[in-house]
Amino acid sequence: MSDVARIAGVSPITVSRALREPHKVSDKLREQILEVIEDIGYVPNFAARALASRHSGTVAVLAPILEMSGFFHAAHGIEDRFHSSDVTTQFANIGLDAAEEAKLINLFVAQNPAGIILESVAEFPVNKPLITELGCPVVQMMDTSITPLDMGVGIRNRAAAKAAVEHLLSKGYRRIALLGGGKDIRSRRRFEGYQDALAEAGLYDPNYVFEASGSSPLEQGMKLVFDLGKRLPQIDAVFCHNDRLALGVYFGAQQIGLKVPEDLGICGYNGVDFADVEESPLTSVYVPLYDMGYKAAEMIMRYLSEGERPKKAVELPFEIIEGASTRR
Repeated sequence: MSDVARIAGVSPITVSRALREPHKVSDKLREQILEVIEDIGYVPNFAARALASRHSGTVAVLAPILEMSGFFHAAHGIEDRFHSSDVTTQFANIGLDAAEEAKLINLFVAQNPAGIILESVAEFPVNKPLITELGCPVVQMMDTSITPLDMGVGIRNRAAAKAAVEHLLSKGYRRIALLGGGKDIRSRRRFEGYQDALAEAGLYDPNYVFEASGSSPLEQGMKLVFDLGKRLPQIDAVFCHNDRLALGVYFGAQQIGLKVPEDLGICGYNGVDFADVEESPLTSVYVPLYDMGYKAAEMIMRYLSEGERPKKAVELPFEIIEGASTRR
């Protein structure tokens, strides 16, 4: 790096900043440094940097990737923020298993990571002491109603779910079912928001709450509609914990001859696949998963460069995106 700095006529710190935090140097200066790097064939020495900084230059990202609908959008945000730096990422799927999470945390800690981004540690109290003693920055992508162990970023799922059900109520739906499931904090908060909205309207009925489990989300959504047609035909709307469940409900309604949104209103959750669609077929709660991942990575970068640690979780906005499934 010293050779790059000498040839470019800048300090080694400026070279490091151009690589790690390009937004802090001018485009002209960064291009000048990159040209020198290309000319002399400089390759960052990650091993030496790990010894100097006491970390490996790798950020571990632990999440129930297969279980969390839309997580790849958050992963995209993480990768985009780290792309122009010398930080690399390693992703690991912990499922929804506390023991697996603990095993992977210990594995990564042995490698002296630059930081760890966690999606579900709040679910496993047994792992909290392990997290607090890591010695590296930790960011949780989380429900912001809880206090992060170190740093956190996310949304308030209870408020988002309540807003979704209030949207259904505003469209004239009154017998609104919930299709959800899971014992994680997000699922619990979404149920609470659903319950809040209907209880305030005097319409909450526990018989309208259904747990999704077992088969694929699309199949679960379709099965719910088939069952409702037999047991609770009076239900006129369904709020789903994710968009794949909602699409299953949508397809199931078509198969049994229910008109959407006239006979059945449907609202999903996450909204990332419909945010940029001009005429979305599905109403959904838009969760800024890309921004969540990007911000989590940004918090790691700020800590590494400036030692800055937000004192509380950063709360991002959600939005109700109205689609054809409730537009009546």
